[in-house]
Amino acid sequence: MDPVFIWWILHFCLYKQVNSEPRQPKPELLAMDEDPKCFTRNLEDFTCFWDAPVEKSYDFLYIIEGLMEEKRCDVKQQTFKEKILNICTFPPSDVYLYVETHIRVIDKDTNTTIYSRAVSVEDQLLLYPPSNISLHPTEEVGQMLVKWKRSSNEHEIRYSFKNTSTVKSVSENDYKLVSLVPGENCTVQMRVKPSGDFKRFWSDWSNPVTAMVPQTAGDIEFRCHTSDLIQIICKWRGDLYKDNTYSFYYKQLNRSSWSSWKLCPNCNNSIHQCVLYGQKSNVFKFYLNTGLQPFSRTFYAETFYMNSKVQTRPPEGLKVQIGEERLCLTWDSPFLIISKHLMYQIRYQHHEENQWKGFKASGSKTSTCLDVHRGGRYTIQVRAQPNGSVYSGNWSDWSKPVTTNLPLSKEWIIFVCIPVALIIIATAVISFFSRYFRRKVKRSLWPPVPNLNKVLENILTDISGSHWEPTFNIKQCDDDTATSVVEVLTEGESAVKTCKNTCPLLSEHSEKHGEHFREDLEMAQDYVILNNNIIPCLTGNDYVYKDVASTHLANEKQHSCSSTSYTSLPDHTTDILNQSYLLLAEQSDLGAYQTTCGQYTNLEITAVSCVAIGE
Repeated sequence: MDPVFIWWILHFCLYKQVNSEPRQPKPELLAMDEDPKCFTRNLEDFTCFWDAPVEKSYDFLYIIEGLMEEKRCDVKQQTFKEKILNICTFPPSDVYLYVETHIRVIDKDTNTTIYSRAVSVEDQLLLYPPSNISLHPTEEVGQMLVKWKRSSNEHEIRYSFKNTSTVKSVSENDYKLVSLVPGENCTVQMRVKPSGDFKRFWSDWSNPVTAMVPQTAGDIEFRCHTSDLIQIICKWRGDLYKDNTYSFYYKQLNRSSWSSWKLCPNCNNSIHQCVLYGQKSNVFKFYLNTGLQPFSRTFYAETFYMNSKVQTRPPEGLKVQIGEERLCLTWDSPFLIISKHLMYQIRYQHHEENQWKGFKASGSKTSTCLDVHRGGRYTIQVRAQPNGSVYSGNWSDWSKPVTTNLPLSKEWIIFVCIPVALIIIATAVISFFSRYFRRKVKRSLWPPVPNLNKVLENILTDISGSHWEPTFNIKQCDDDTATSVVEVLTEGESAVKTCKNTCPLLSEHSEKHGEHFREDLEMAQDYVILNNNIIPCLTGNDYVYKDVASTHLANEKQHSCSSTSYTSLPDHTTDILNQSYLLLAEQSDLGAYQTTCGQYTNLEITAVSCVAIGE
């Protein structure tokens, strides 16, 4: 069975059950009235009541003015909110208007009158609350229209939403509630009282009527547009609320009046879309409805103008041309009829970046150029939108992406190589100066310590070795050895003379104990004596040391070498000719020993060969 039909049956049964029961007034409605409190619903009935303990019993007596007979009323008791009400209902034949009725209430136990008053029926009118209240949308978001049956009575309305309640007096037969919370339930109640000269009592509040406050269509992401000024496509999200079934209504403005609401004939709830047709100057209104009363939801959309809701198709035919310094684009207009009223937006993205960069093209031209960096791959898209002068609307979807590669220019080498070269040079200079200053700082803070192994090497070697050190090896000059000039003469140019004839220095040395000889040698210290022509009178591998030299000279004291003849080399290839390269000053220090010497100079006397005999 249809759930809607079941809901209506239950609602109708509950309504009949509530309205079939006798509705007694609430005592607080007549709180300002005297006891016993009396009221009439329609000026044809009359009822009086008072509250009293249960164990008490009373007589209710009344007499109508103009009639001499006093009547008794049957009193009935009824429980209401933990109170015992004693109620007297007048028969319809005893209800008179514009005359007074005198009432007495007597306690049977004490036979005393506890209440006594005179009342008029028309002054005790207590109306039933309104029962024909309804809530209707006003075609505006956040508003509801309250309607009830027309009457001449005064009304008050009480509406509550989101835990707030408001009471207002109304005199017409409808009332518009504004500034309500969209999407919230609004509950409305009303009460009434008679107007005119009658004594007035406000009726009880009516049964509540609840409805959902209309919402904006943006809550379901409702969008409508036209791409050709003929077809209207409306879409929305139907999965945002429990009920996915929507009813789409529309109406059109014809000249100065609106047509009645119509149901969209091409509504597809599976994709939540409706398609309508119109002209470029048409104006429409839309709303959607979903769910069952009283909790159905209504979504109102803004007034739809065809000229202001244009959304073209994406541009096509996007082409890229690579120039020397720029990237130029061309494309086709998506809507030729309004091509002069369109503007375009371009976006591009480098393949190594995640974000798009975009800009708007100037005017309605379908071409533009980009200033981009060379040496990369770019993805480019374009979209269109009315410029708002005559037509307005939203941006179209992006066109199909076009990808292009931009080669590097020659300038890239200059812009890259020069900075790299400068960086390399700066790095080398910084490294060099850092090392230089580091050495300076290191030497200033920590002076170098001599290597003891090298310093003590010769000393340790001399100590560990066992040998004789001749006296003629003692160094007689300064640490800084002067540079000697060596001049080698050939055999033809040199004349060999004996020591006695041509070596006066040595002769004087032997006679004068070497005093003048040393003075002459000081003037010829820069000359080196080479004993290449004179062979020492030593045999074998003889080393001239102090002890060995003395023994050898003692044995051969009288031995001398000829100064005019050349002696052949001994048959010893390993002979070490000591004193072959000695300064003249050093040879003079031999003292008691005189060795074979040869002197070469750059003077006329070029060669001297002598054999000295020690003392």
